[in-house]
Amino acid sequence: MSHFIVQTTGLTKYYGRQLSVDNLALKVPAGSIYGLLGPNGAGKSTTLKLLTGLIRPDNGKIQVFGEPWQRHHLQRIGALIEEPALYGNLTAEENLLIHTTIMGLPKTEIDRVLNLVNLKGTEDKLVSRFSTGMKQRLGIAIALLGKPELLILDEPTNGLDPLGIQEFRRLVKSFPKMGITVILSSHILTEVAQVVDHVGIISEGRLRYQGAIGNDTELERLFIQVVRGQEQ
Repeated sequence: MSHFIVQTTGLTKYYGRQLSVDNLALKVPAGSIYGLLGPNGAGKSTTLKLLTGLIRPDNGKIQVFGEPWQRHHLQRIGALIEEPALYGNLTAEENLLIHTTIMGLPKTEIDRVLNLVNLKGTEDKLVSRFSTGMKQRLGIAIALLGKPELLILDEPTNGLDPLGIQEFRRLVKSFPKMGITVILSSHILTEVAQVVDHVGIISEGRLRYQGAIGNDTELERLFIQVVRGQEQ
């Protein structure tokens, strides 16, 4: 099997006449934390929706786990796209119970993912009373049900305070040790730089740069160079 857990070729998506994703060729190494970066409106969310089957491409191919993308692969993929869909009148445990029932998973999964995202002890608290950070963590907990091999997160730090961002950073860094590859979309470069080891930079729907980064990489400088067209 390819060492790329996700690989796309010529991936293209239009909204009407508007080209949103243009001939995208992603290569996401297994075991990596891959940052999908770009300005607002660059096509990041559309790309992640294509990878999770929420929308269909107009052209191109998607491979996951070394195979052409098929719906059954979703059993091995967890995703948090935009804001988590939660029931505010239920507790975190009750929200998770709905998903485990639908997915046919044992109830033991609930305690496992609540522990992972540090939400144990909130069993009696309604989700409507959760902070933004707690809601984001619950969304990630739902995405972690079933022990996915690939976790896709779209702008997961939106609305988080500095403490929430720090907790999120620590959580994401732990995933590769659990055998989870992460694709993380964001435009907050200072946060991304502290967790990712590979990046893809897209602008106007096109992939402008892709590669591994190290501790000495000045991500903000690289991003600006790439988006302004100084580096191909």
